Amino acid sequence: MRKYPGIPELLEQFMEEQGANDRWVTVQELRDRFGLTRYQCNTVSGFLRRLEHGSFGRFPYIVIRIEHEVRLNPSDPLKCRYLVKRKDGYDALVPGVIHPAIIHTRCKADGDESG
Repeated sequence: MRKYPGIPELLEQFMEEQGANDRWVTVQELRDRFGLTRYQCNTVSGFLRRLEHGSFGRFPYIVIRIEHEVRLNPSDPLKCRYLVKRKDGYDALVPGVIHPAIIHTRCKADGDESG
């Protein structure tokens, strides 16, 4: 993720602030929320496109769909919206949900006979 310094953290923070496991996101929303520069917006767009083609191992979100927004004038820049979704197995980050991987199980070392 060296190509995208700080961008994954901003996207994760944005999604957590919205309180949704999936949501349509635009680069303009992220720019407005975090005061990003035009150069950073190009990086955000690249990161979101990369998430559509494959996820980063520990990053909890993927992009499952990209839609082009309608242009009023042909000379307007192309704008997209991205359907960002939390990957399966990352529910533990949502308040009130306990992920099975973090439930403490007892074993012989804890004094239980189960394995």
